[in-house]
Amino acid sequence: MATGNFKYNSLQENEIRVLVLDAAQEGDALSGALVVVKHVPGEHVTRYDAMSYTWGDQSDPDYIDLRHPKPIGHDKSCICNKESSGSLAIGRNLASALRKIRHQSNSQILWADSICINQRDLDERAAQVLRMRDIYKHAQRVIAWLGPADEHSPIAIAMLQELADCVDFTNEEDDILDNRIRFKPDKYDFLMRRHPDNSHDWSKPMPFSDRQWQALVSLISRSWFRRLWVRQEILLAGKDTIILVGNDSMPWLHFRTAIEIIAAKREALAGKVDIHIMVEFSNARSFSALRHLRDFFSLVAYTHACEVTESRDRVFALLGLAEGGFTSEIDVDYRKDVKDVHRDALVRASTYHQNLKLMSLCDSASEPTWIPDLERIQHQRPMTYGRAALCSAENAHAFTKEQLRLQGIRCDYITELVGPQDSQDSQAQLQVTVLEAARRFLGPHSETWDFQKVQQFSLMLHVNDFFIHPPFINKMHEQLAERISTHSKTLGGQLAHLTYYMHNRSIYLTKMGYIVLGPRDCQPDDLVVVFLGCHLPMVLRSIEDGEYKLKGPCAHPALLAGEAILGEMPKGWLLRYAKRGEEPVFENPEGKRQHIDPRLDNIPVPKEWELRWRDNGTPFWYIAAEDRWTNFDPRLSLDSLRKKGVRVDDYVLR
Repeated sequence: MATGNFKYNSLQENEIRVLVLDAAQEGDALSGALVVVKHVPGEHVTRYDAMSYTWGDQSDPDYIDLRHPKPIGHDKSCICNKESSGSLAIGRNLASALRKIRHQSNSQILWADSICINQRDLDERAAQVLRMRDIYKHAQRVIAWLGPADEHSPIAIAMLQELADCVDFTNEEDDILDNRIRFKPDKYDFLMRRHPDNSHDWSKPMPFSDRQWQALVSLISRSWFRRLWVRQEILLAGKDTIILVGNDSMPWLHFRTAIEIIAAKREALAGKVDIHIMVEFSNARSFSALRHLRDFFSLVAYTHACEVTESRDRVFALLGLAEGGFTSEIDVDYRKDVKDVHRDALVRASTYHQNLKLMSLCDSASEPTWIPDLERIQHQRPMTYGRAALCSAENAHAFTKEQLRLQGIRCDYITELVGPQDSQDSQAQLQVTVLEAARRFLGPHSETWDFQKVQQFSLMLHVNDFFIHPPFINKMHEQLAERISTHSKTLGGQLAHLTYYMHNRSIYLTKMGYIVLGPRDCQPDDLVVVFLGCHLPMVLRSIEDGEYKLKGPCAHPALLAGEAILGEMPKGWLLRYAKRGEEPVFENPEGKRQHIDPRLDNIPVPKEWELRWRDNGTPFWYIAAEDRWTNFDPRLSLDSLRKKGVRVDDYVLR
């Protein structure tokens, strides 16, 4: 980043810089001081507000005049002989934010990365990236600057606040993602109505005009919502976080809840405004989902559409959110080759979590094919659901930089493409493909459709068994049958969600008679394999000498619940995702749930292993002789499966 004549001095361990922003009148130049302070959570933490913003175009900068620093009140953690004085170039978006939030009578203490980190010093930049988790976590508040006001923003903020005002925020455990949100009694009828069983009916139309919807779409399409770094900045922040656009502000909690209400009522909006797709596209909803996620795969998957200006930040921007000791082993180094940064993080995460979930992000475009290309991940929605390999731990071994040896079960073959072809990715083309697939797989006459095949069709497109339950299937059957019988070429608003996972993917028929959603360039005789430790079936292409290229994951409706390992689920049992970000549970015909697969009920746990339970009711296995525990069922180990007669083969991927 180009600067004026300001020169940074180096920082020592446990030091950060904060900006003391001078009070000023509107129109005055920006001025202040950079002060070095000790930042040791639990010991020395200066009170400051942290800025969350987008850098924007840096080619035409604004400037802030920085004087020699002085102590900040009685703060003994200040080190005031470190910085020089001069003029520092900053982006115009940040300059607008500073002018908007500065006081007329009192100075403010702020932290903003483009000012408080010497961006030209790659070593300092890497060191401060590792500190950003604590910087945002211990800020007295985070200010999310969405940008200057425009003609739409006041309308959008007022609309969102009106929605938030309907919610009772006194219970901090309420979460709309878990259907536990509580509405104020006097506001309920404004938004909602009830089903006969007293549950929420989300289909009631929302009382907003086209102008208000357009304003909201304009707001959530701002670049701030697409920036990857802001996920960490907001999710680590405290309760006092606010969003600010021009002069209008609202608490972040209110904003997030209002967005989730709109997304939950997408059925009421069908055919009027496709706000659900817009919210997903702009990433406004992902903040809520990310609150429940800490494994590296889920974080990468749920931020796939976010933007970074530095490709290495696909990894670095998530380290503050990811759980697991492997994160401390990742070297934050902006000199390191981008592909090496991605490969190192993905391999370490897979090794730590003992699974191969990250392979479901592969699309065969990169070399080697078993390492996802995180620079291409924006172009399709990752499939995050599935339990193809159940609780089996991976036994993968990367024996060279280019190859991966692992174990899997060969299950099926691709035989025929239904569609779409390459480059056919418009919404209209995808909808035509869904209708053609329905005609070919289910039949041209809906009165002859088999209920189980309709379930398979839905599961293939949704990759989530929530959508195979009878109430949903019956409704989809009725709506889809109407489109087929009238020879329609569009799905209509109520069925538009069927194309959600289809971007850059195609529908195929298989040798076993199933219909699958898979990578765009599959060919006849490509294999469908379930690898131990991987939640989705994978499509492979044989190349030479027993080696394969990975094409990518597929949604195979007969392989998403461990059927390759244990056979079909007992009649009436379902695999349920009770809560986002958590492992699914098994539900019996009476509605009772359990964490252990019923297909394992009569298989004893090896005598050296002990089944234990966490406080939250989830199981784990402990082996006293080695004083270690695992989340993976020892009855599903490679040796155990082979002893039971399950054919598990070795595969080499390139």
